[in-house]
Amino acid sequence: MTSLAHFYDRFAAFYDGDYEAAAYHHDVPFYVELARESGGPVLELGCGTGRVVLPIARAGVEVTGVDLSPGMLERLRDTLAAEPEEVRRRVRVLEGDMRSVRVPDGEAAFALVTAPFRVAQHLLAREDHRAWLRTVAHHLHRDPPGHLVFDVFQPDFEQIADSPVVSVDIERREPETGRRIRRVSRADHHPTSQTLDVSFEWLIEEPGGEERTERALETTVRWYTRGEIECLLELEGFEITDYWGDFERTPFGPDAENQVVRARLRDR
Repeated sequence: MTSLAHFYDRFAAFYDGDYEAAAYHHDVPFYVELARESGGPVLELGCGTGRVVLPIARAGVEVTGVDLSPGMLERLRDTLAAEPEEVRRRVRVLEGDMRSVRVPDGEAAFALVTAPFRVAQHLLAREDHRAWLRTVAHHLHRDPPGHLVFDVFQPDFEQIADSPVVSVDIERREPETGRRIRRVSRADHHPTSQTLDVSFEWLIEEPGGEERTERALETTVRWYTRGEIECLLELEGFEITDYWGDFERTPFGPDAENQVVRARLRDR
């Protein structure tokens, strides 16, 4: 996943500002409450800059965050350094690949393993999906049984069949510099492979009026159907306990925009 690490290393400079401007934090209370319910410790795979890790630690739960992007983890460590000592004590940060990482002393150690914000959609091949779930199984507490919780988007099949979409999806002003930043996104669907090519570029206007464009970044994500997720989890020894359509724990239905899954290992 070298190219994915490069994508997020370069995305790191814009990531927090973009998603703060987009007000994408509706999933955070959901994951924090799950962490509280579990009692911890929590393992988050694909933790990025700590958008979810830090609120969990602030809520009093021990959490280990894993990410393969050094750039994203550098941002997390910088933010963590400004937190109170009791919050810093609850957080462990590791660089690693969600398909293969092994947390030191982490076998069967975690009450909750999470993959928020569609992290699993970066896994394109079936062997990657299975390797990720084996990573989860290695770290998940057995007695009492721990849980895996993750979310992916529910595919919009009309959009998948449509032409590529290019739009300014985020527009913001950077408070520290006064720069105006617009993010231009493009989405190209490939139905036969169930993949979506996503590209971003940033149009940056300095306070003095000078303009420049930050070179585009590209990555590919994969979408899943419910039946596919159910089969994949069963294949790797999991049973689904909850299948929600949003972060308010509404049961999954025809109007759902998300697939939010909670599962545990079957008794062996």
